[in-house]
Amino acid sequence: MNVDYLIIGQGISGTLLSRALMKLGKKVVVVDDGNISSSSKVASGVINPITGKRLVRTWMIDELLPFAQSTYREIEQERKIKLLSNCNILDFHASRDASQGFNDKLVEEKEYLSQSGDEGKWQEYFRFNYGIGEIDPCLLVDVGTLLRSWRDHLLVNDLSVWNRFRIDDCEIGQGNVKYGSIMAEKMIFCDGVASAENPFFSKLPWSKDKGEALIAEIPGLPATNIYKQGINIVPWRDGLFWIGATHDWKYTDMRPTSTFRKQTEELLDYWLKLPYKIVDHLVAQRPVNMDRKPFVGLHPVMPSVGIFNGMGTKGCSVAPYFAEQFARHLVNGTPLMPDVDVRRFAKILAR
Repeated sequence: MNVDYLIIGQGISGTLLSRALMKLGKKVVVVDDGNISSSSKVASGVINPITGKRLVRTWMIDELLPFAQSTYREIEQERKIKLLSNCNILDFHASRDASQGFNDKLVEEKEYLSQSGDEGKWQEYFRFNYGIGEIDPCLLVDVGTLLRSWRDHLLVNDLSVWNRFRIDDCEIGQGNVKYGSIMAEKMIFCDGVASAENPFFSKLPWSKDKGEALIAEIPGLPATNIYKQGINIVPWRDGLFWIGATHDWKYTDMRPTSTFRKQTEELLDYWLKLPYKIVDHLVAQRPVNMDRKPFVGLHPVMPSVGIFNGMGTKGCSVAPYFAEQFARHLVNGTPLMPDVDVRRFAKILAR
């Protein structure tokens, strides 16, 4: 089989890049092993315009948020599925200092921040003493439905190979790539943390991050908001809630930890007035770039090999915009944004 692009990985990045290339008329085959622990498959799906304790705008959010919304709405229409919910984040201040910090930030950030005007309503559900801030608008993406729907599309059209990718099975030249019976012009790695072990891209400044989250039944809690106080309670699927997450940079294995579960349950017991039941404990590795920007582009020495990776926790917001940009770069030669172009590491990759 001859194709234009061989995409390795069908997480958020691989899904959106393969779709963007197909929209431009290119033939694509996607290789994925169906790993249920990939970061995309356990992602919360939140697109949040404000981040961190300092309550600063997420990088490029004014461009990323509307582009992401438009992209997911298009996919909803194409695939006849429901992916996107508009929501807000209710930030329950944990201390007077946190409340004061939020109020101070309101002076300069009026577009996305406000104080909740309905605190009385939430006394029925939560224990809190220092008020509630609101971050709005936010988006919530049903990542599981997105990935399953796109996988079905690939299968029906015979555009997928479902097994574990082995780079030793590839024949890679300057102008093409051969993988089994597939001949492609270029191969693009969208395979999360696996790219950190890839001989072409292992020298990039990766920083692997282990994240954990709990899935819980919380009968009676409105699924119309994201709730935040140290941890996030996020509407999930099938009436469940996603609760997390951690950032562990010094982990030694990928097993769920009793420490995370115990600490999370203790916080829930204090904060949440409603009964809850933990039904699952998720663990995943996130591929993070040390400079917090994605890796996008073709290898400076081996141009038949490229990468679309390193989205970290921002995949749902970042991937739609840069999948479109990368696809146009590959097909039409449109320049990539220098901040994400992998050629910013050309000296490292050429060693």
